[in-house]
This record gives sequence, C-alpha cells and structure tokens, in this order.
Amino acid sequence: MPDIQSTPAAVESSPAAVVQLYDTILLHVARAGDAARKGDFQAQFDEVMNATRIVDGLNRCLDMSKGGDVAIHLREMYEAVSRALLRSVGKPSAEEACAKLIAAVRDTRNAWAEICGMSQITAN
Repeated sequence: MPDIQSTPAAVESSPAAVVQLYDTILLHVARAGDAARKGDFQAQFDEVMNATRIVDGLNRCLDMSKGGDVAIHLREMYEAVSRALLRSVGKPSAEEACAKLIAAVRDTRNAWAEICGMSQITAN
C-alpha cells in the first residue's frame, strides 16, 4: 500500500508553486499573442487552451469558505482571464488582448512572488 504522505494529493500547494504556475500561464499567453501576430490561429488556440487549463486549475483550488474577499477576487480574475483568452482566438485584436492579459497576470504573479520572497518580473 502506498504511503499516503507521498501521494500528490497530500502535497500542500505553496506560494512558490503558484508563482511557477503563473509563469507558465504567462509563457502560454505570450506564445498565443505571437501566434496571433503570425496568423497561426491553431497555434494561438492551442496556447490559449494550455493557459486556460492552468487558470481553471487555480480557480478550482480556491477555498471559498476560508479565502474570503481574496478568494472572491481571485475567482473573478481567473474567470475574466479565461473568458478574455477564449474570446481573443482568431480576432484581429488578439495580440493586443494577450499583451493586456500578460500585464494583469504578471501583477498578480508578482504579488504572490513577493509573499514568498521570489524575484519580480517586469514588462519586456
């Protein structure tokens, strides 16, 4: 029988892990914007789906009963980011939409990074 302490479900998330997830979201959104600029809408869609899967995972992990206003605001942000990403696919304004989403997600990422003493990232 496996040791329950070593199973992934028993692992608590940490602020550093959340920062790494945000970094991965940022990577996918940047790739989606680049694909949109090139007119490669299949690649844009694939990158958007990769980013939204992570965002949705973060959203599902929120403890709404204990998180209070922070959890409410994070849920609203996660849902808005997912909607904006999905709406951007194939649109002429997709590259600009991705740039705006990167700025918003980066700000939240940096807040998490500050909590755990990780470095901030700045605009390109």
